[in-house]
Amino acid sequence: MIDRLQSGIRQVSGALIEMLRADATDHPPALRHWDWQQGVGLYGLMRAYEATGEPSYLEYCKLYVDRLLAEDQVSYSINGAIVFATVLKLYEHLGDERYRVEMRYFLRWLLHSASRCQDGCFEHSWIEPDVHLVEQVWIDTLFMAGIVLADSARLFGRADCRDEVFAQFAAHQACLQDPATGLYRHFYDGIARSYVAGAFWGRGNGWLAASLVDMLSALGLDDPRSASIVASFQRQMAAVARLQEANGLFHTLLDDPATYLEMSATAALGYAALRGVRLGILEPGFRALGEKAVAATLANIQPDGVVANVSSGTGGFIAYEEYNRIPIAPRWYGQALTLLLLCEALSGA
Repeated sequence: MIDRLQSGIRQVSGALIEMLRADATDHPPALRHWDWQQGVGLYGLMRAYEATGEPSYLEYCKLYVDRLLAEDQVSYSINGAIVFATVLKLYEHLGDERYRVEMRYFLRWLLHSASRCQDGCFEHSWIEPDVHLVEQVWIDTLFMAGIVLADSARLFGRADCRDEVFAQFAAHQACLQDPATGLYRHFYDGIARSYVAGAFWGRGNGWLAASLVDMLSALGLDDPRSASIVASFQRQMAAVARLQEANGLFHTLLDDPATYLEMSATAALGYAALRGVRLGILEPGFRALGEKAVAATLANIQPDGVVANVSSGTGGFIAYEEYNRIPIAPRWYGQALTLLLLCEALSGA
């Protein structure tokens, strides 16, 4: 199994670099490239570097970020905040002062200037200047912005970042976690006071679960405030475990078997299960959930390293039935979430 995991990481990482290169490296830098899809891709690639020590993964992350910095292509949004998780890691691994300076500017914006809404939640801003998501709370915010806050608290010893992580979790949990099921809703519109479709979106629950284990890994479990995150995560994963299919996959709407089976949700939830067990916040029985997700994911890696059956971008504005019409296509985040899962499995092999 170790050989298969290592081979899968090489395949998926190689395909991810080619996908990023085709989109960005072979073209002039553009504002949109400081954005979430590319940022999640880099996050997965950096995790592959930390798991394997393969220098080409770190080198590509550095190339990508350095090109944007050289062109003064820095821009801030909640969606794009995940790129700064890679900037932070570049500073941690390389010690280049440029990256620390960029982190200081970014964290000042995030903590003091980013727009907020319901109970202090970050409004889920996009990189596009003409998109205004006023009073909107999205399930993926904690992955995009919470992880980098927690890692900044760890690396820089910043209490303000630590406090903000707990505040953001509490506000998002209160707004989006369903008290009856333990699953998380996709989206809340504070103006309409509506969940719109109210769906239990698979990848969205994967974003949330993966962000919680990564935030807790960075913050540690000693802080008494971690208990509320652990309790929420345990409730969510108990519900998730009941919805995994025998083949290890999850539906794009977790509780609706009429919707298609989807790989990014499977990878993210499998990753959260394995890391949750390793952190000691999930019972060992959840390892089976993660192992089934690993087997399903390996079976969906194509010979060229592209992960199959990944759903395309999914906005929170859509009607319930539209979730099942989101097209399947190769995506950077599908590659990255697969890398999180395979690297976590490798660490426990």
